[in-house]
Amino acid sequence: MRLSLDDSGQRFVIRGFTDTMVKINHDEWSRSFLLTPEQIKTDVPFHTMADLTPDRLSDLCIDDPEVLIVGTGKKTLRASAEFQARILRAGIGVEFMDTGAACRTYTVLASELRRVSLLVLFPAE
Repeated sequence: MRLSLDDSGQRFVIRGFTDTMVKINHDEWSRSFLLTPEQIKTDVPFHTMADLTPDRLSDLCIDDPEVLIVGTGKKTLRASAEFQARILRAGIGVEFMDTGAACRTYTVLASELRRVSLLVLFPAE
């Protein structure tokens, strides 16, 4: 699906996505990444929900997000209750969505200049 929204001067804009790829600006990503309005990290150690453990929370808290959106592929999956409790105690909201919904939600929140992070999970190759 292609997204079309005024980028409002944003540094990173999601331009489209499929089940196997997300296009940010002019680059296509088909491996897991963490996107914030300020940066994109492509060397993240997350590929499945099992990788989201409380001890890895600091890897996700870059740029002081108020909410973390996790794109989980074709289906919405959830991380462990322990992970969810830990991130909420850290003062960060967390939402799990299929990747398409996650990309659309991130685009809207980022355009409102919210402190939002998007983690998209792709299986390791």
